[in-house]
Amino acid sequence: MDLGRYLVSICLSLAIGLAGFVAAYKIFDWLTPGVEFHTQLNQGNKAVGLFLAGLFIGLGLLLGSAVK
Repeated sequence: MDLGRYLVSICLSLAIGLAGFVAAYKIFDWLTPGVEFHTQLNQGNKAVGLFLAGLFIGLGLLLGSAVK
């Protein structure tokens, strides 16, 4: 068991996962021009928060299985 190799693998998976989350959020924000998520979240819109939480959970499941 090479600890260094596992650490590199974990860091690489983390970087790919974070890049995937950011890219998916930017694409989704681009596809929905009528909704400003940042403004809605600052105003306390819980529906938008729940929607984004579901989006990120789904992306996490998808990216988690893709990175394995």
